[in-house]
Amino acid sequence: MQSRSQALRAVKVGDVIFGIAEGGQPKLLLVYEADESGFWVRHVTSQTTARFGRDGQSRWTPDGGSGTIVSTAALPPRMREVAIGLDRKMGTGKEYPDFVLSEAEIELLRTYKNFFNLHPLPSE
Repeated sequence: MQSRSQALRAVKVGDVIFGIAEGGQPKLLLVYEADESGFWVRHVTSQTTARFGRDGQSRWTPDGGSGTIVSTAALPPRMREVAIGLDRKMGTGKEYPDFVLSEAEIELLRTYKNFFNLHPLPSE
C-alpha cells in the first residue's frame, strides 16, 4: 500500500484529485502544473486556482483560505474523461442557455465525492 507522502509525491499534470476547503466544501481539482515542491490545481467547476505543497496542504488560494488534498485516487476512465471535459467546458465562460450540463456531467457531480471518500489518502 502506498503511503500518504508517496501518493502526494506522485501527483502529476493531468491528474484529477479531491480536496476539501477549510469550510468543508468539496473540491474536484485538475492538476495543471507540478514540480518537486508542489502542484497547481484548478477547481473544475469554478475555475479558481490554488497551489498545494507535496504535503497536501494549500500554499496559496485566491481568497487567502486553505485546503487539504484528501484523495489522489485515479478516477475510473469514464469519470476522468467527463471531468476533463467539464473543466474545458467551464473554462469557456459560457452561460445558460449556451451552457447546459450533460447527463454524464451531472452524474459526475453527483458521484465524485463518494468515489474519493471511498479512496482516501492514507493517514500516514
